[in-house]
Amino acid sequence: MKNPTHRRGRTRAYLYTGFLIFALLVSSASNYYKYSYLQRVQSANTRRSLAQLGAYLSSINTDLTKGLYVTTGTMLETMSNELTRDAAGAKSALASLPLSDSHLDNTYKFLSQVGAFVTSLDRKLNTGGTVSDEERQNMLTLIKISKSLSDAVSDITVQLESGEMNMQTASLSVKNSDLHASGLSPAFSDAEQSVKDYPTLIYDGPFSDSILERESEMLKNSAEISQDEALAKAAEFTGLDKNNLKFSGESQGRIPCYLFSNDSFTAAVSKNGGYVVYILGSSYAGEEKISIEQATENARAFLDSRGYLYMEDNYYSVNDGIATINFASVQNGITCYADLIKVSISLETGNVLSFDASGFIMNHIQRDFPEPKITESEARSKLSPLLKEIACKRAIIPTEYATEQDCYEFRCVNDSGQEFLVYIDTATGMEDNILILLHADGGILTK
Repeated sequence: MKNPTHRRGRTRAYLYTGFLIFALLVSSASNYYKYSYLQRVQSANTRRSLAQLGAYLSSINTDLTKGLYVTTGTMLETMSNELTRDAAGAKSALASLPLSDSHLDNTYKFLSQVGAFVTSLDRKLNTGGTVSDEERQNMLTLIKISKSLSDAVSDITVQLESGEMNMQTASLSVKNSDLHASGLSPAFSDAEQSVKDYPTLIYDGPFSDSILERESEMLKNSAEISQDEALAKAAEFTGLDKNNLKFSGESQGRIPCYLFSNDSFTAAVSKNGGYVVYILGSSYAGEEKISIEQATENARAFLDSRGYLYMEDNYYSVNDGIATINFASVQNGITCYADLIKVSISLETGNVLSFDASGFIMNHIQRDFPEPKITESEARSKLSPLLKEIACKRAIIPTEYATEQDCYEFRCVNDSGQEFLVYIDTATGMEDNILILLHADGGILTK
């Protein structure tokens, strides 16, 4: 007969062993969870840093491309400040990646030197000098390097998101994309980098990021209306009976509004003055059946019928079968870009899907246009010799200081077919802005 004591001992041993195995499994699972969590966090951080790096490099390439055609120190100083800030942001994003700095010496060198080089050109122009052919070649080299780096990071990001590349391979690819910059001009010098406010790219037509910054004269001089009066305005503008619209709330912000809606759209009517600020449709566009030219005509007819006369179409974008056309008002033959209205048209039906007059309402006034102090011919002489003029017109452009500037707008092209808009001040002859025109299947935009 077996000893009960021995049997109890074996039972306890089995239980202890089972508990130990269970504890090890729990510990292993916990460690695995923590490891997986840390991996996910690191992966998310790396993806975010890659996206930031790509955005900064793209912005640097844009600024350098603009800088190639600058002829005045004032404009070049603006480019230099933007490049310095973007370079600092790119270096910060690069430092956040799980890479060894020793493999990125040339990339860091490029980012340190790019702003300093443009700053040296700025000083030269401000002291009466001119940009030499050698310096323009150096600028072209910088543009090529920034484009290569930007494309490399973009390719890595796409492959990482699609699963074609894992994190380890992505890190190696970033290292291999480092370009040798030692062949650049000896005039380059290292400069301290400082991060301030990052510049904002313009995607939605010229100046659309700065048109909502000042106080509206239209609203300031208009009386407040009631909800019922606003409903009548919304019904008249949309062509619907008041009974087909319901009050759906209020919105605050720079233009306080009453909101009305039905199954198809929401309309916002300003509390002051009763202006229809926007109509936001909920319809989906289907197959594209009409041209952008026909969509533009439909948008113009809509504006004319609502009392928005003398509007000039300038830029447009197409997304998912919907064309959004930007219109600016024209006074005395002068384009006023701040008076912006956007109309979205279905490319299937040709119908208006949405309307946004916030830019117009915030900025429209009857302007006084002083006689230019410099002639169009004198302004033309300020253009870069690397640009060929296509067209010229006079325009009022908004500034980042919530003011307006009277300019000659020169539409130009370089040797490779890239188009630019160059703005020359009608009073001083200085360059006020340079924009790059983007022609694509998705529309005509600027940055």
